[in-house]
Amino acid sequence: MFSYFIRPLRQVAQSLTGNDSPRQLAWGFTLGMLIGLVPKGNLLAVGLMVLLLALKVNKPAGLMAAGVFSLLGILLDSFAHHIGSSILVWEAARPFYTQIYETSLGPWLGVNNTVVLGQLIIGLYLMYPTYWFAQRIAQRIQPPFSRWLMQYRVIRWIRGAELGAHWGAEI
Repeated sequence: MFSYFIRPLRQVAQSLTGNDSPRQLAWGFTLGMLIGLVPKGNLLAVGLMVLLLALKVNKPAGLMAAGVFSLLGILLDSFAHHIGSSILVWEAARPFYTQIYETSLGPWLGVNNTVVLGQLIIGLYLMYPTYWFAQRIAQRIQPPFSRWLMQYRVIRWIRGAELGAHWGAEI
């Protein structure tokens, strides 16, 4: 029972003091940014979330970025609508959109929605700058922050609780 309360703390401590490389942290943050920008309630958002959880990236950083960018994505809706509508009315891509929409899962993808398509394009456009920025920040901040956190007995205990949970000890 107590492990359900300590598990989120354990995951945060593992993400900050773990052996994740700055690349894994940056990719987790970048995928979280893309998930956060894309409006939810379609198969595209579900697929991106499965991708975040399936890849070897920093999941707490991705979930944190998804939460932050979900709030910021609301501010970009009108801009995303203009981008998505200009892409959807592009005559050269109309057969491609028709083919996607006529597939069995096409209507649930959400790419026929101007805001979903616009937010996806904005997210794809921002992927490299977000990855580059997050990797530089992680390279500078993660090692000293990890050393600072490991000075505290509570953090060492929480990280040890992870080992105990793997060995079958119930906390």
